Amino acid sequence: IVFLFLDNEKKISVTVFFISLIFLSIGSFSSMLIHRLPLMESNKKINLFTPRSHCVFCKKTIPFYFLIPIFGFMLQKGKCKFCNNKIRSFYLINELIHLLIGLALYFYFGLSLIFLFSYLIFFCFYILFILDFKFFYLPFNINILLLILGLTSNGIFNTFEEVFIELQFISHSYFYGAVLGYLSLWIINFCFKKIKGKDGIGGGDFVLFAGIGSISGILSLAPILLIGTISSLFLYVSKPKMFSKQMPLGSCLIFGFLTYIFFNITELF
Repeated sequence: IVFLFLDNEKKISVTVFFISLIFLSIGSFSSMLIHRLPLMESNKKINLFTPRSHCVFCKKTIPFYFLIPIFGFMLQKGKCKFCNNKIRSFYLINELIHLLIGLALYFYFGLSLIFLFSYLIFFCFYILFILDFKFFYLPFNINILLLILGLTSNGIFNTFEEVFIELQFISHSYFYGAVLGYLSLWIINFCFKKIKGKDGIGGGDFVLFAGIGSISGILSLAPILLIGTISSLFLYVSKPKMFSKQMPLGSCLIFGFLTYIFFNITELF
């Protein structure tokens, strides 16, 4: 009620404040997902709800007020109050990244469907990028969520028509992009398996590339795959020991997508 009587400038400030709290909370949630999803694969006793958040060193349960984004880190001065071990700055960085990206999307698109879908897509990409880069792991549920977001945003609301011009003259480009995205990597892996007798690309990469195609359309797949492949080669050359056996292709495809988006929006591509 008080909000209704505020002038426009104060309403904007209050709106930005509450939206910022949401972004910070989602950033904190993403940290939990990144930490727990790989553990859930090997330990069925761990899920998104149990055990409660605890220090990775002393295993003490963290009080709720220390879980408040940014402020909890500051209250503890970057150290566990129980064992005095340093808290990984990764958690704080996650929250700040979500805050900055969220506010950037909000000020660029305003409160709109494209803002909502763009942020949710960023959320999925962020988790997938880190999990694949660190653990070579692409969770099926998040991959499918990304695909659903792409098909829903373009199929029902035509959310990204203005971002990807191709959707204006290719009917159902998003649908064909999803199908071709999946099939292209599947065919490459099929040929590789026939020659080498083993998989060269993980199934999670198929679904991820389908999700990318469902968002940006069929014409984007070739440049995104090219950028992703080049970045994979760069990783291999720069850190051959780290990536001698496995390559985080999913992370490289996401990098390719973001690079393509940047050049598309700035009209440099």
